[in-house]
Amino acid sequence: MSTTDIVLELSRIGRELDELSRKIERLDHAAVIAWSEHRKAYATAYVNGEGSIKDREQAAVLAVESLRLEAEVADQLHRASRERIRVLRDRLEIGRSLGAAMRSQFAAEATGQTT
Repeated sequence: MSTTDIVLELSRIGRELDELSRKIERLDHAAVIAWSEHRKAYATAYVNGEGSIKDREQAAVLAVESLRLEAEVADQLHRASRERIRVLRDRLEIGRSLGAAMRSQFAAEATGQTT
């Protein structure tokens, strides 16, 4: 791997991190909205339900299960994007270390010196 390859890879990782940071904001917002919709739908189903408290609770759970699932998926996507950012940051550090090692090796070599 050449120095140019390392620089290009670090630049690519930087761009991907920038894109992911914007994506995290959107995913976080989507998760908050999804959980809010779930809570509102549950409360509506519970209040409008019939029967005992337990019957209304379970009927409300069943009525909003698809919304709960959407909210859980939104959370999972958010977590996955955060994990991707963590992995990219680790790769960025590895790339920096490789670049530093290559610079040290280049500096230690007797380039251009005559014996």
